[in-house]
Amino acid sequence: MSENVKIDLSGEINATTEKKGFQKLLQHVRSGAAPALLMGVLSSRRPWTQFVATDNFKVPVSIPRLSRRFYRNIEYFQANYLIVFLGLFAYCLITSPLLLITMVASFFGYRKLTSGPNTWKIGGWELTKTQQYVIAAAGSMALCWLAGAGAVLFWVLGATVTVVALHASFFDAEALPNLEDPEQFPMIEQV
Repeated sequence: MSENVKIDLSGEINATTEKKGFQKLLQHVRSGAAPALLMGVLSSRRPWTQFVATDNFKVPVSIPRLSRRFYRNIEYFQANYLIVFLGLFAYCLITSPLLLITMVASFFGYRKLTSGPNTWKIGGWELTKTQQYVIAAAGSMALCWLAGAGAVLFWVLGATVTVVALHASFFDAEALPNLEDPEQFPMIEQV
């Protein structure tokens, strides 16, 4: 019943794998390219007059059209939506001074921790760098909990999702210029 089957396993294995989606984003953040990535996204910001043009807000006529409109607007206005999120986040930090103090203290605590060879001693024991990070993270989380960061986080996320979903659903995507055709941008002209 058993047959000897020979399978050729010779060759080279390419150990590098192409990272996709969120892993690729994390790789950019870890490499220090996050500011450049953020600036790249923000450079595609659309004019605010186009973003808030009330003439273009219409109720979609069908569910398939709503779906197309939603995805088209998310793609077209993604930088504007990111700015809306950052604005709501800044509003929450400004209106909650204790949270702002907590965020600044956590930032400078981590900055001090990563700036050089710090050694902490507790009861005659020298803590490793990992243990120092754990203590700093636990302290930051405790301060954020006391400052009410959880409520602020859910408020910002909820408000952002609501604003983005309403705008993307009711803004008429057919009024937007075609992304593939650069000749349809009436604002751009050669002088």
